[in-house]
Amino acid sequence: MPKTSLILDEKTALKRKRATKITALCLLAVVFVLVVLIVVAACVTTSLKPNFIKNPDRIIVYNQNSTYGQFSQSTQLNDSRYENFISQFDESFSTNYLVALFSGSLGDYTIDRNSERTSFSEVQAELQTGFYVQFVYTEPQTLTYANGDTYFSIYASQTPIQYTSLYFALSDTDSLQTLDMYVAYKTSESSSNTYVVKISQKANTFALYENRAAFRS
Repeated sequence: MPKTSLILDEKTALKRKRATKITALCLLAVVFVLVVLIVVAACVTTSLKPNFIKNPDRIIVYNQNSTYGQFSQSTQLNDSRYENFISQFDESFSTNYLVALFSGSLGDYTIDRNSERTSFSEVQAELQTGFYVQFVYTEPQTLTYANGDTYFSIYASQTPIQYTSLYFALSDTDSLQTLDMYVAYKTSESSSNTYVVKISQKANTFALYENRAAFRS
């Protein structure tokens, strides 16, 4: 074989080795970046709390069909039940970015449009199987989407859903799971019927359930 051909073959082989090393280094760099991103996502926490939920004026905790405890911001100074409840409620929506991302709940929650005109009595019967909570508002609240847009009734396109009560059950299972919340509303001030809209988001309300005795009246 001519000497020139040998030299060309050696150069070609060196180029291939160099290209292989560069490719391997690039892949390692990509893997490293992905690992760092996953670790960071697993360590950094975020809140899944729906942005339409404001702190209520009064909180009522029920045990089936009986009032278990109730308290408000205007309770006596040595009574910290309200502050403790709100703190644990907010914490129930706290999780890391990785879990939020894979659960599909990051920055969003579900409003079940088909639940409109569901009678509150139907939902109440389900809630009364265990411990549940009612947030009471003095001023009407407006249901909104995660992006801040107003939710309008499917029965009246220019009518927002306004409510003064929000209900949800407390879970006796210590895990992040779907939390169904219900805003109770009337179609008109003169209406005697109360309906609900269901909103769902991931949360873990076990701490509230476990510490329920602290909220007893």
